[in-house]
Amino acid sequence: MKHTLVLVIAAVLVCAAVGMLCLAGCTRNSTPGSIVGRFANLAEGGEFGTKSGKSGESAVFEFGREITFNTLVLKESGDNIRKFRVYADDGEEPFYGSDYVEGYHYGSFSAVTASSLRIEIESDGNWKLKGLEAYDISDTAEEDFEIMGYVTAQWAYGGGELEEEWAPNLQAATHLNYISGVYFDSKGGLYFRAADGSDKVYGIDDTTAEGVSAREAFSKGLENLRAYTDAKIVVTFLGNINNGTGEEMGTEERHNAAMTGAASDVLTENILAFVGEFGFDGVSFDYEYPSAASSFENFTGYLEKLHTAMDGKFGAGEKLLTAAISEWQLGTASFTPENLDILDRIEVMAYDLFDDHGNHSSFYSACYLLIGQLEEKGFDLGKINLGLPFYSRPENGDTFWGNYFDVAEELGEWDNAFYYNEYTTLEGVTASGNTWFNGRGMIYDKTCYAADCGLGGVMIWHIGTDSTKEGYRLMDVIAEAVQSRA
Repeated sequence: MKHTLVLVIAAVLVCAAVGMLCLAGCTRNSTPGSIVGRFANLAEGGEFGTKSGKSGESAVFEFGREITFNTLVLKESGDNIRKFRVYADDGEEPFYGSDYVEGYHYGSFSAVTASSLRIEIESDGNWKLKGLEAYDISDTAEEDFEIMGYVTAQWAYGGGELEEEWAPNLQAATHLNYISGVYFDSKGGLYFRAADGSDKVYGIDDTTAEGVSAREAFSKGLENLRAYTDAKIVVTFLGNINNGTGEEMGTEERHNAAMTGAASDVLTENILAFVGEFGFDGVSFDYEYPSAASSFENFTGYLEKLHTAMDGKFGAGEKLLTAAISEWQLGTASFTPENLDILDRIEVMAYDLFDDHGNHSSFYSACYLLIGQLEEKGFDLGKINLGLPFYSRPENGDTFWGNYFDVAEELGEWDNAFYYNEYTTLEGVTASGNTWFNGRGMIYDKTCYAADCGLGGVMIWHIGTDSTKEGYRLMDVIAEAVQSRA
């Protein structure tokens, strides 16, 4: 899931490629029934004055009357548009923009009143728009719509203190997922990760790591979070580190061993005690590695066992059970809606999915197509939290993850691409090139679309890569988008 936790890059890229093959095979360009069934298309009856042209030219659409709207749908014939900006009537400043239109683009913004639109377009060759819709959307975000932000234990510890400047980012979240702090071995034993984030773990009762004890850092990080937010906090249990466990096992092998037989009883007992000791509001797993059908079955079977045990110890429904799952796994023969129904939330990792443009988390592929496919496969969208990346990936798929906070003030409001003059991959190779973020406009679009489609919320990887500067915080953008749909 998360770039700080990637250990087997090749496997992740292969999985992403498999998922994208599915996405690429789909052709969609219609607005979901959950939206058109509730809201009128205010552009109906209007028409294009100009709907095709060259790069640098504009499309013009006449509504035929003055309307107020906060959502705009564009449909392109072909795939040549690379950037566009939208102006109301004779306005000189755009009120919206983005990059690709592809087959379908759903943009959201503060309400605009206009009788016509001018759309400035940059393209590869000639472009042609074939459709435009406008909606005034509200009341789609349920009261319990979640903003689930991941935080790593090492970031939360922050050398002992978490700077107060992070308070607004944390306070925008309704839920936090505390990750990269606690691990398990094949026998169900638990371990803490070192405070410096090195790939070594220490036994749950062995609190003497070099410098600061791993237990102390884990506890202090949690204390730091609770000082700034009253969000519910779940904890992720990981099984992908050998160093310190005395084992040499693959991640899939360890999970299968720990989640079956006698070891599963030990793991369950340890998880329940751990959750009780630290007062967590639930348990989560980051599941993105399996290759065998039996591994999926072992995992879903263990979820049922743990859920029953949690209800028995803490009371029915008192603790949450969630899992972060790669989009390519959902709807397979093993990860069906039925055997994942035990989860309170399914956090879909809608990133590191490279499309034909090299964008790892575009609106079209990683939001619009993905949500449509999950609905078709029978998933309860109310249980889905859509993953939003606060980081970039290079177009060529290099093993580099850029932090949003480094570029926030340079990245325009509706821009997603950022050119690095130099970056260094995990293999130590220096390179340069275009990388793709989800900028402020894209984050707003995806959050609104998730609410409009009836999803349970959004999930962020991860809060520590957001900007702390007012006007640039992505967490604020999400909160504003939810409020606009509340």
